[in-house]
Amino acid sequence: MTCLLCGHRDLVEFLNLGQQPLANKYPSQAQFESEDFFPLSVLFCERCRNVQLGTLISRQRMFEDYYYLSSVNAALVRHFEKLADKLASARFVVDIGSNDGILLKPLKEHGVKAIGIEPSINVSKIANDQGLTTITSFFDLLAARELEKTYGRADVIVASSVFTHLENPHDFIEAVKSLLSDDGRFVIEVEYIGNILKNIQFERFYLDRIFYYSLTSLQKLFELHGMYVADVEHIEPHGGSLQVSVRHKGQGDGPTANVIGQLAEENDVLTSSRLAAFGRDVDIQIATFRDLLAGYKEAKVKVAGYGAPARVSTICNYGNIGPSLIAFTVDDSPLKQNKYTPGTHIPIVPKSYLDDNPVDILVVFAYEYLDDIRKKTGGAYRYLLPIPPREVRQP
Repeated sequence: MTCLLCGHRDLVEFLNLGQQPLANKYPSQAQFESEDFFPLSVLFCERCRNVQLGTLISRQRMFEDYYYLSSVNAALVRHFEKLADKLASARFVVDIGSNDGILLKPLKEHGVKAIGIEPSINVSKIANDQGLTTITSFFDLLAARELEKTYGRADVIVASSVFTHLENPHDFIEAVKSLLSDDGRFVIEVEYIGNILKNIQFERFYLDRIFYYSLTSLQKLFELHGMYVADVEHIEPHGGSLQVSVRHKGQGDGPTANVIGQLAEENDVLTSSRLAAFGRDVDIQIATFRDLLAGYKEAKVKVAGYGAPARVSTICNYGNIGPSLIAFTVDDSPLKQNKYTPGTHIPIVPKSYLDDNPVDILVVFAYEYLDDIRKKTGGAYRYLLPIPPREVRQP
């Protein structure tokens, strides 16, 4: 397969996670037989240090009907409140992939003119019903021209947890350039491949996300379009991400020391040998996790999950983990409740279900939010983190 960033042909497969369903399509019982599965392999380009999937699924199929609501996650709400604080002096912000308005809301409170653009019909309606102006559309050159015609050019464009999903990042960047003012900033937040490798977060690979960026691959990509990476910051969401600020060439003071240092560090991190070792570690981790669950079952220890993020699909399908090992999983999103996890069909329930169905252990699938989940559940359980597998108790 060809690298979708630089066109290089000899990509290296370093991980194969077998047949996987669409991670953010939570089926009802009636939909079990119609679920589709696709091969999930992960490839590395040695030329531009891009990591991408070997299978591409239509973005329309993936996102027009979507089940992810950002604002049910308290930690993400806090994150976007901080981002809004940083953007409080902006004249006009366009938030691409604005979801339920998690960034639009605090920007509005700051008095910043802000428009969201969100392809998911059901999710954009939630934002509009709150008075957060959201256009229901994919973002492309036509949408950018319509936005400029109606609202003018933006001095800040944000794409948080969007850039990794793109089928064609080159077209997307050209659309951004047409809408961004000459002295404007394009702020993207992407899950960082360096953190995925370091923490063996193989569950971060699923069919929604095509790309898993390094700063090196982002720099090379934007250079092709007359832009440059001006600054970078490590942020906490999604297991460790990069917040990257991009500008038109000739604007600003050039790359910061953060950018220069990060690029130098990646020379030693993103290598074929390191990726091959990662693939071996993944198999060890998933086998250990499944063995733990099997041991609990044999000892008649009751196990449920907390959270049904997209990554639960990768973990459970690759590990062949279903309701015989995890009876149900709690999720705070009403869009997911009373449905099932993709492929393995673990029931998804509201937190109130725990009152009448007590368990001993909660598998914390959204493990970076462990502190919030402990508070929600009163610290009444033993908590099992799946990656790497380890049991933690209330501090």
